[in-house]
Amino acid sequence: MNRPKPEELRSIQFFSEMSSRDLRMVARFASTKIHGKGEFIIREGTVADTFYIIRTGKVAITKKFEEGKEMVLAMQYDGDFFGEMALLDRGPRSASAVALESTVLLEISRRDFGILLKKAPLLAYSMMRELSTRLRGTGTLLISELQRKNRELKQAYRETVNAVVNTLEARDPYTRGHTERVTAIAKSIAGSIAEEKELDEEDLFTIEIGALLHDVGKIGVPDAILQKPGPLLDAETREIQEHPATGKNILGNITYLEHALSCVLHHHERFDGQGYPEKIAGEMIPLPGRIISVADAFDAMTTDRPYRKKMDYQSALREIEINAGKQFDPEIVEAFGKLFRSGEIKRLLDELKQKTP
Repeated sequence: MNRPKPEELRSIQFFSEMSSRDLRMVARFASTKIHGKGEFIIREGTVADTFYIIRTGKVAITKKFEEGKEMVLAMQYDGDFFGEMALLDRGPRSASAVALESTVLLEISRRDFGILLKKAPLLAYSMMRELSTRLRGTGTLLISELQRKNRELKQAYRETVNAVVNTLEARDPYTRGHTERVTAIAKSIAGSIAEEKELDEEDLFTIEIGALLHDVGKIGVPDAILQKPGPLLDAETREIQEHPATGKNILGNITYLEHALSCVLHHHERFDGQGYPEKIAGEMIPLPGRIISVADAFDAMTTDRPYRKKMDYQSALREIEINAGKQFDPEIVEAFGKLFRSGEIKRLLDELKQKTP
């Protein structure tokens, strides 16, 4: 085995401040190996038991994601190190390392490091302290990439959901744009109470997707009922009232939408328990359903329908506040009222109007 000399170790930045005694100790447990250009030093998913320090050369640390895309996490040069997790666990490696040119590596196996830990614990500790800095840096890179992929995935969800919603709303010119307005209002309400209700980013995203899909069950309601210019017959009302349950059934087998089902099923429940489909009351109604209920009612009242003219915004707000504790959750009504009086609701709706062709 090709062991390095202590003076050779001192030329490597990782060891440059060690005492001669410590360098002699490390030299007893390290070996030197040359890797040719293009050679894999570590393969992702395999079990490896060696920590590496580059004496000379260039190494790429890469990771593959599910769709096959490979990301370069880091480029390593003279004095850099990698494979530190091999000293800590026996699991498969989470990234690959490949030599980009002929590279000379200093290698320390997990077994040898274990011996070093027993014989010179302070030395081993100082090495681990250096390694922990690298681990934090690598973790930051991975977290950043995962956050980016999560943002892309969420946007794909939005686009898919919007395509479904646009198809649904195309059936009824009177409600075109309804979903987008309800979503904007619901997001605003949820954001304003997020801290108080301990809503995190995923909760807010669920409310957004749930608001976009809240009326998807109307796909099963005949056009003759949706567009009827006069009062509905009792049988027609019952058919309309089935749309929350229909929506839940439509979406129930789509795993990534399961968290939004409560928005779809419960946005027509009433705070006093007289709503539908389950007639649950108060805080038994999931919070997303209580939020969307207010947003949905405000937009319904301020939009022209075949059987009535729209209300002005102020009158609609007054109607909602009158029904706080009856149809609506008083806390949600209060949050909505604050947003309305601040001008935020009007700003959102004006912004959407400008986007509408």
